[in-house]
Amino acid sequence: MDIGKRIERGLWLTALLQATLSTVRHPAAEQAIIEATLVACESSVIYRRRTVGKFSVAAVTELMLFDAQNPRSLVYQLERLRADLKDLPGSSGSSRPERMVDEMNTRLRRSHPEELEEVSADGLRAELAELLAGIHASLRDVADVLTATQLALPGGMQPLWGPDQRRVMPA
Repeated sequence: MDIGKRIERGLWLTALLQATLSTVRHPAAEQAIIEATLVACESSVIYRRRTVGKFSVAAVTELMLFDAQNPRSLVYQLERLRADLKDLPGSSGSSRPERMVDEMNTRLRRSHPEELEEVSADGLRAELAELLAGIHASLRDVADVLTATQLALPGGMQPLWGPDQRRVMPA
């Protein structure tokens, strides 16, 4: 199971894309930032194959958020996370973490790359920033729920020599 890895990759990707793509910059700076983002995501080769010579935020979000065939994309991470959650003991198909992942997936699929590229009056891609921040927070919530429900701290630990005996060290 790769639940932790899927959550971490989702958190990393949403934080990276929010930091790099949510603010509008000069076209030359934007191109350099997009290239650096694609290199960090290990997706520059596939991006160049799909969009020869064109750098756009919509194309990057299409690849990094919505492409279910790209193992680096957010939707890919969410699909694998959902599958891993299904394999947990006590999974009902509608457990709280599963519902949370389904809600993130639905929110992501309702978005469109062209709409995420739209710039507000203050020079921000507000819809993109809001989507990424929301999914980032939801992934943290899933991690917290899994920690509370699936991971248990060790209970009353006993020394190896018995519960009531005190070990006396020789002088």
